[in-house]
Formats: sequence, C-alpha cells, structure tokens
Amino acid sequence: RHPDEVRFTSNLEDDLKRRDFTINALALNVVEGMAGEIIDLFGGQNDLKNKIIRAVGNPEERFEEDALRMLRAIRFSAELGWKISHETQEAIKKKAHLLEMIAQERIKDEFEKIIMSDNASQGVRAMNEFGILKYVIPELEEGIGIEQNKDHKFTVWEHNLRALDHAVSKKWPFFVRLSALLHDVAKPATRQWNEANKDWTFYGHDVIGGKMSVKILSRLKFSKKD
Repeated sequence: RHPDEVRFTSNLEDDLKRRDFTINALALNVVEGMAGEIIDLFGGQNDLKNKIIRAVGNPEERFEEDALRMLRAIRFSAELGWKISHETQEAIKKKAHLLEMIAQERIKDEFEKIIMSDNASQGVRAMNEFGILKYVIPELEEGIGIEQNKDHKFTVWEHNLRALDHAVSKKWPFFVRLSALLHDVAKPATRQWNEANKDWTFYGHDVIGGKMSVKILSRLKFSKKD
C-alpha cells in the first residue's frame, strides 16, 4: 500500500481490474450519446443479482495488493447478508497472514463496521473460519470448545457470540456490543476444576477480562477514552 510510484491510466479496463470486488468494479458511461451505459467487465451485475461477494480476477492477487480487502469481504457479507464466493473464501484462508502487515487503525475501522452490522456474530464466525480472527482478537478464539459450568449451556466462544447477537437485536451502540462480545474473554484463562462441586469455576474472570480488554482495544488503536 506504499508503492514507489503511482501510475495513472486512461484505460478503463486497467482501472476496473484493480478494484476489490466485482460489485465495486462497475462503471457508468457519461459520454454524450452513450450516457447511461453500464460497463461491466467482470460480472458485477450478475453478482449483485445473486448477492455474491467475489474478488475481481485472481482473488489472491487482489488480496496481495491490499490485505484489508479480506476483512472488507467479511464486512460486506455481514452488512448485506450476502455470501462470499468459494474461490474468494479460499483465497482469504490462504492469504490471511498478510493482515499482519496492515495498520491496526485500518483493521479497527473494518472491525467496528462488522460489529455494527445486523449480522455481527456471523462476521466474527467468518473471521474465525477464514483464519482472520487470530490477527484481530486472538483472545476470543481461546474460548472455542471451552465448556462452562452447569449454569451455562454453551461454550465460552458460543456464549460470547450469542451475547453479541442479543446486543445487536436490541440495536445497542457499538461499545455495548463490544462489551457483550468480550465480557467473558478471560474465562479460558481463569477456568479451574472444583472437585468438591464437580464443576468448573472462573474466579476473577471479570477483573482479568477487563485488563485483557484494555490490551485488546489498545492494540487495535482505540482511544484511551474508548
């Protein structure tokens, strides 16, 4: 994202083939006599119709140009409720590690939009499935498969996501949604077996979770006020 030089082109195809997704690679002709003609070189209109998010051309090349596009694909999917094409999904899984080179501020912006979408938990699940979450909030993945005590039906991972679902259903603001997602983030680190009660305990998970959340938000470049 920091090229040695920027080269402009007057060739429309050269311009459109460097866009991220087919639905964003449409052009409108404004030349007199041809005004209103839609130029669609990559099947964007068909993908709009079928509600599919598909990278332009070779998806691996698009993600190598800007790795944040992988998170954008998930964000669009969460916002719109659309599917990500199979080849685009596979490219994300293969190139997820490139997110290590992306500024945390840019990752934060996309993550916020995912959490504020109507399908926020679906977005977080996709981040995990495609291998992206470990480059954003790896602490959440520690709750996968971690059973809780008898008072809880779901694993820590599932419980956190369902708490996020509830906050979304109430249309609550970003920091309430984020609090719901992170409220039990420290349970894997504090889980101990109580032999007397034959059950798991999570003593101090609220305090430790608060400290973990500070580190997570600081890493993602949220402000001190946030």
